[in-house]
Amino acid sequence: MLVLATFLMLAAQTAPTPRSMALTFDDLPYADVNLGGEDALPRAQRATAALLRALVSHRAPAVAFVNDAILLSGREVEARITLLQQWVNAGAILGNHTFSHADFNTMTVEKFEAEIVMGELFTRPLMKPRQPYTLYFRYPRTHTGDTKRKKKVIEEFLATRGYKIAPHTIDSSDFIFNAAFVRARISSDEATAIRIRAAYLDFVISATQFAERISPRIFGREIPQTILLHANDLNADCLDELLSRLEARGYQFIPLDAAMADPAYQTRDTLVTSFGPTWLWRWMKSLGMTVSFSDDPEPPEWVKQLLNPATRTAPPRPGSHHASAR
Repeated sequence: MLVLATFLMLAAQTAPTPRSMALTFDDLPYADVNLGGEDALPRAQRATAALLRALVSHRAPAVAFVNDAILLSGREVEARITLLQQWVNAGAILGNHTFSHADFNTMTVEKFEAEIVMGELFTRPLMKPRQPYTLYFRYPRTHTGDTKRKKKVIEEFLATRGYKIAPHTIDSSDFIFNAAFVRARISSDEATAIRIRAAYLDFVISATQFAERISPRIFGREIPQTILLHANDLNADCLDELLSRLEARGYQFIPLDAAMADPAYQTRDTLVTSFGPTWLWRWMKSLGMTVSFSDDPEPPEWVKQLLNPATRTAPPRPGSHHASAR
């Protein structure tokens, strides 16, 4: 019995620490890439169904951020509202991503406040049966204020309306991969689409591994991660596989509320920047630390070239610490 007890104690000490991750999706009901071809609504319907199947299959809660203006584009307003209702029916929380995906860097506080209020047009009524629930807001491009005053005033405005600001510690950069993926599919270039898909999955795992390495250097331990994804064709195609690969790394998918209950998420973000880095970078800077993010992965250059073949470059990804340093 003593030998068995000793074995169990050692096994418990060497067992890997369970990991957890909150899933968030931006630009609902559908992040269209506007590359032409068939009407966007059928693509949005297919993408929504596939994303929700994967989430339900993995019992993964999600917070999904809505741009209400997308609902009003075209004639199929009710059909687009139905897509949001499907997310609610699947258990997701709908969050505010402003009315028109407004860039806070380019507008006054007053205009951005109006965008926030208008961003409640559809989400509040759709979520009413789910009350009480946490009101979440995510800044488009994660631009949280390029001056100290703008940042302070908007944070106070959001607080008065009951919002929590949704962070992310992992940036999937899926918008870069998705544009190239959709273009390849429209061109019937299945070989390239498959290559992009594989590169995307590998990149997200690399970005996750980076977050696992860097969070102990900031907080002394791994923390619950929060990943930023989009409701797009690429994730619709491979979310099930992505979640399986994350589960293989020991992740359990938890509500954003649970992730943000961790003490690390109580760290105040005081960083003022015109860029949109992840919260790991923001927290590191806010704590006055100097930690190298030099091995934070970037999407492959060949994927960036597919995104923008004319210039052979891609814009800085919203959550990149590299973007914040430019």
